[in-house]
Amino acid sequence: MQRLTGFHAIEEYLRSAKGSARSRARVFVSSSGPRIKAILELSAELGVGVTRAAKAELDALAPDHRGIVLEADEAAREEPDLDTFLMEPPETSLVLVLDHIEDPQNLGAILRSADVFAADLVLAPRKRSAPLTDAAIKASAGAAAYAPLSLVPNLAEALRKLKKGGFWLYAADMGGASLPAADISRRAVLVLGNEGAGVSRLLRDECDFAVSIPMSGHVDSLNVSAAAAVLMYEFRRRFPA
Repeated sequence: MQRLTGFHAIEEYLRSAKGSARSRARVFVSSSGPRIKAILELSAELGVGVTRAAKAELDALAPDHRGIVLEADEAAREEPDLDTFLMEPPETSLVLVLDHIEDPQNLGAILRSADVFAADLVLAPRKRSAPLTDAAIKASAGAAAYAPLSLVPNLAEALRKLKKGGFWLYAADMGGASLPAADISRRAVLVLGNEGAGVSRLLRDECDFAVSIPMSGHVDSLNVSAAAAVLMYEFRRRFPA
């Protein structure tokens, strides 16, 4: 089971969860307020159980709660499958590949942008990357319930499958071609690297091109979640969803 504490995260889980997953969810509440009242009304509307609890009980469930905690089935989110996606991808497709992103806040922010810019698929490795924890879900402002995140065993193999399926692969790299001038395919894979090391050499070698975001300030790089948002925006500017 997972425990969610963010207001957005709880609301979007309740709205997106299906059937038995929703019926197994339960809201624990120790406080009141407009946002909590709205969640309780939504819970009643959807038939989700609510338990009144003492603050100490919620402290034990999730120390960073804000007066409400949702206990939910981790398996409720429907995870897309890469092979199924490649059977018939949209003519215009945006795929995001996260090369061992470690910070849950970054993962959550990227998933939020992926939902905003209608990414068709987000791939991340099953091991050695930030898990989809409450912190990541909270940072996504609830978008994690909708973002098409798929965890794969091998990112390099996933890139090879995407290339074989007609996608062009673009690594985000400071030495790459300037993004505004870069030729971007309608079926594009954007590869974003680890916070410290960037895109790994293994994945960079699989990519067809490298692209960079032009900058003119005093710092020499963007946070990976900010870079992801810029790259996805540019794709959707050229190819609206």
